[in-house]
Amino acid sequence: MATPKIIIIRGPICSGKTTTINLLKDKFDNASYIDFDAFKRAIDWTSPSPWRTELAFKSALSLAEELMKRGRNILADIHSSKRYQYQAYKELAEKYNYEFHSFLLYPPLHVCLCRNLNREIPDVKYKVTEKEIIDYWQETFKITGEDVFNTANIDIQDIIKFILSKVNNNFSAI
Repeated sequence: MATPKIIIIRGPICSGKTTTINLLKDKFDNASYIDFDAFKRAIDWTSPSPWRTELAFKSALSLAEELMKRGRNILADIHSSKRYQYQAYKELAEKYNYEFHSFLLYPPLHVCLCRNLNREIPDVKYKVTEKEIIDYWQETFKITGEDVFNTANIDIQDIIKFILSKVNNNFSAI
């Protein structure tokens, strides 16, 4: 039996994480998508706050652990400026003997800012500010050996193909 995997898609706001995950999740069976933003929206859709982010991440991590106990493959997206999120998923992968894969989507800042102008987030009553986008983009941390994609000049289908080729050895693709 193949070793179960967790695939983390990291990136700043408006880098294409949700789009990538939504295209990727349909390529696998026995996989669950942990949508961190859905947890945040469920907690409070009227305004962002540190407590909401903390509670949403604890909920997402708890779900990941329950899914790992059941041997599910996991797809998750996280912001590229939150090292604790990356580390927590990595530690869970080690605890449950999961293969851990992480990919960074990192377009130029002006692309993220431009994408935000036309971005609509379902069930959210506030707009992500330019300052938030700049801060998240500037605070992105790099990981040695992690594949990085400039989503401004790489077709999303090519990113999907690359990710599939990286994890395909033991991940049962449909």
